[in-house]
Amino acid sequence: MKIASLPGNEHERLEALRNYDILDTAQETAFDNMVQLASYICKTPIAAISLVDEQRQWFKAITGIDARETPRSVAFCAHAILQDDAMIVPDATKDERFFDNPLVASAPDIRFYAGFPLITSQGYHLGTLCVIDRIPRVLDASQLDAIKVLADNVMAHLDLRLSHKHIRQYADDMKLAATIFQSSSEAMVVTDADNRIITVNPAFTKLTGYTGNEVIGKNPNLLKSDKQPKEFYQQMWHLLKTKGHWDGEVWNLRKSGQLYAEWLCINVIYNDDGSTRLYVAIFSDITEKKQADELVWKQANYDQLTHLPNRRLFRDRMAQSIKIANRSKNSFALMFIDLDRFKEINDILGHHTGDKLLQAAALRINQCVREMDTVARMGGDEFTVILSQIADPIYAGKIAGTIIRKLNDPFTIEGADIDISASIGITIYPADGDNTEQLLKNADIAMYAAKHSGRGRFSYFTLPA
Repeated sequence: MKIASLPGNEHERLEALRNYDILDTAQETAFDNMVQLASYICKTPIAAISLVDEQRQWFKAITGIDARETPRSVAFCAHAILQDDAMIVPDATKDERFFDNPLVASAPDIRFYAGFPLITSQGYHLGTLCVIDRIPRVLDASQLDAIKVLADNVMAHLDLRLSHKHIRQYADDMKLAATIFQSSSEAMVVTDADNRIITVNPAFTKLTGYTGNEVIGKNPNLLKSDKQPKEFYQQMWHLLKTKGHWDGEVWNLRKSGQLYAEWLCINVIYNDDGSTRLYVAIFSDITEKKQADELVWKQANYDQLTHLPNRRLFRDRMAQSIKIANRSKNSFALMFIDLDRFKEINDILGHHTGDKLLQAAALRINQCVREMDTVARMGGDEFTVILSQIADPIYAGKIAGTIIRKLNDPFTIEGADIDISASIGITIYPADGDNTEQLLKNADIAMYAAKHSGRGRFSYFTLPA
């Protein structure tokens, strides 16, 4: 851990800090609102106005954790006041200044930090307006610009204090908030304590299709899609009431009725007496990202030809089946299926016909098993079937016989009738093995035994008693 060096003007800087007479003073609504605003602009759980004196950083205002000060030796802000621009630490665990810092290694588990210096007109650095997260991340350009402006506003309030002027309540005189609200690329909605909409920004209208006149005075649940159960909203409101913050993924409906996914962040703004004043929600459309993530997941876990689980997902299903069997004290069967003489058909009729045949065979195999079972393509003309929670190994033989009969029926592929058969090997968990590799090996051995016995039949690795 590197300890920040002292600024060259440390003596003068400390004198300027003391002139503001703000260290160890009571909380003030204006500063509390500023850090709450910084928190929801940047979507970070923690934000603070931090002042650095001789031995510590002291928090004039903080949201997200219950803290008043930390030693200067471990303070991120002690590094931030050494530069004139924002200090951004995307991942503290990869920064040589902080990776072994106790604030990173343990509570509050800092991973991301962005500190915007509070600089007097004489050039003295008093501290920072900082936002903190427990996961690595970055800020976009609009967030950076907004927090820089907000840091300037914090300094303006400090200067007002220095000149003994009365500070009006932040929300009544905060033009910055209105500017950010109107220009934000993310949808924003403000509701009163009874959750009635007070105002929305242009991005809200662009995303949802509703104008301000259509929603003001109404409950935001007009966007609700009913994809989330009642318990989802109960938990959300519980956290808002107890923690003052909630964020998560929600499926909602646009005015047109179109379903979309959003990432929603809600913060509670309190009155001086601790009662709820406002709810401020900010959200963005993540539908395309979710669709892209789902496509990547499917490509990684499903066979592109047959749309069955691939080898990777098969292994995950096997691990789940073993856990379920151990918990329930039941058995399950693994079948290894090989299409007899498929290579000859593929070579004679071509790969296109071979692919069509594999698709049709996969469909027939899937029709022979229960919804709780798994049919996977391991590659080529090889398939596996996991028969979950079977009471008797004989059941696996019955299913194998059904699959063989189903595959024996001629296939009509682009006008041509094609006859194939299948050889199937069966192994039972836990009687034949207690792990995926052993069971696969057993099923493969049993499949070759069936093939050597004349094809178009099944064989157990161990005959049922």
